[in-house]
Amino acid sequence: MAKKGTNAMPCAEHRFADGHVETESVLLDRLRALGGEVRRPYELGSVEQDEEGVTLTMTSGEKLRAACAVGADGMHSTVREAAGIGFTGSTYAESFVLADVTMDWAPGPEEVSLTFGTRGLTVVAPLPDGRYRVVATVDDAPATPDPAFVQRLLDERAPGQPEVTGSTWSSRFRVHHRVADRYRNGRLLLDGDAAHVHSPAGGQGMNTGIQDGYALGHAIAVGRLDAYEAQRRPVARRVVAFTHRMTRVATARNAAARAARNIALPLLGHTAVPQRLATELAELNYR
Repeated sequence: MAKKGTNAMPCAEHRFADGHVETESVLLDRLRALGGEVRRPYELGSVEQDEEGVTLTMTSGEKLRAACAVGADGMHSTVREAAGIGFTGSTYAESFVLADVTMDWAPGPEEVSLTFGTRGLTVVAPLPDGRYRVVATVDDAPATPDPAFVQRLLDERAPGQPEVTGSTWSSRFRVHHRVADRYRNGRLLLDGDAAHVHSPAGGQGMNTGIQDGYALGHAIAVGRLDAYEAQRRPVARRVVAFTHRMTRVATARNAAARAARNIALPLLGHTAVPQRLATELAELNYR
């Protein structure tokens, strides 16, 4: 696996959630039990393929030789660029604030709070040790939102409920929705965010990437690399389309569209839609 950055495991570069860190640890332990290892820190500078294999040159000048290279190196994939594979899609206009904070939160740590307001979408999700994950659409936010910014944001959108006491991590980001035009060019293959990126709505990114890895590992083991794209690219297109619809509904700015959404959502809660939605988000339909 070729990695653009300081780490060779995809979850190590962006520790968006405690669950990602724990999952990385489980996967790493299993890899080591099978005799494998992750090399750190490595930053990939360039990739070249020939009839016999692939040469990967690190920014340090060190070269690695392999039969093929799997690019799991994110949206700005060096491997995808070297393979000449397009990344079709676009970027949402909204920016997002993401912050892990410690706070006293009136609704408490037993449930996720989702608020649709005129200022935008706000999600507050409990984490261990009295911390909360705050995700919100914001027109103009600092690159690293501090506790005071998060306090003001929550005061506007959930008045009287938050008392932010600290922050462990925060960022501002924009969301893309894109799918690679192909998953393979010769000995170069794509996996995870190098092959597809989408809105965090529904939290499907990690599961989709792990399923990619499983399918690709099987394809390599049985010598059917062409079957990998045929199996996984349609799934990526479905996930990206689904999360795009969810994001458009969640970030609607038109007053009439917001009103229709706010009326429809409580009504849908009394139908079979929530069960179907849970199955879709868990990706149980893709196996």
